[in-house]
Parts: sequence; C-alpha cells; structure tokens
Amino acid sequence: MIAVFAIVGTCSVKAINGLTGDNANVRNYITANYQRDPALDEGSVDAYVAQGTPSSVASELSGVEQPTDQRAGDTANTENVAGTEFLQYPDYVVGLFPLAAGTTKVMLSRDYRSGYNHFLPYVGGFWVPTPNFGGSGSSYRGGGSGGGGK
Repeated sequence: MIAVFAIVGTCSVKAINGLTGDNANVRNYITANYQRDPALDEGSVDAYVAQGTPSSVASELSGVEQPTDQRAGDTANTENVAGTEFLQYPDYVVGLFPLAAGTTKVMLSRDYRSGYNHFLPYVGGFWVPTPNFGGSGSSYRGGGSGGGGK
C-alpha cells in the first residue's frame, strides 16, 4: 500500500510540474515552475523569473526537453547583454538573461518566428527564421550531372 501511494504521489507531482507524457516540454515546465512577471514582458515574449544563472537554468531546461540547438548570446554586438543563453525548440524560443544576483529572466516566445525575430541580434547569424527547419541549405536535390539522386 505504501509503495502504491509513493508511485501515485510521484506521478502526481510530475503531472503538476508538466513532466509526463505529451506535457513533457519546456513551455509547460517554465509555466509550472517559474514565477511569471508580466512587468518584464517584451512584446510577444513572456517573462518569468527562475533561480540560478542563465547557464544553470539552460541545463535544467535541457534536462526537461532537449533543444534543437543551444547558444550563448552573440556578444559581438555591444548592445547585447553578456551571459545570455538561448534554447531553440521547433515551436518557440527561450531566451535566458541574467537578472539580479542568482536569478535569471526567462523569456518564452509564443511561437518560433516571433522568438527568432525578437532575439535576432543574438541568434540571427546562427539560426534560420523558418520554424521546424532541419538542416542547412536547400533540400532541392536537382538532377544535373553528378546531382543528388536518392
């Protein structure tokens, strides 16, 4: 009986935290585990506050759902904030910014394109604006001399 209760209790906690089945994604994890702060919103990107540095929060989120790509923010542009991290997912982008000592501003885009456009100064040289894009270059195989085939 105690073992059954322990299993049910563990499953309930994971379900509440958004970590089971189809809900095991970073969007659900962020909304269930971090403090929402609308005062920090930027356009179509919602803000949350998490404990830890951007790199530790990135590791935590990557453990929930592996991102398509993860990048430190490009600081070649002097207007960009140092210490940032970005996680690319097929349907959205997560930006992590240092906030106050020991906290991170977690920026969750509502969709991929708006997140890409918002964080373009940081990730524009690395990511493409098209969501669900897998690979680089064109998928066109052509048919000329020495060209492609299947």
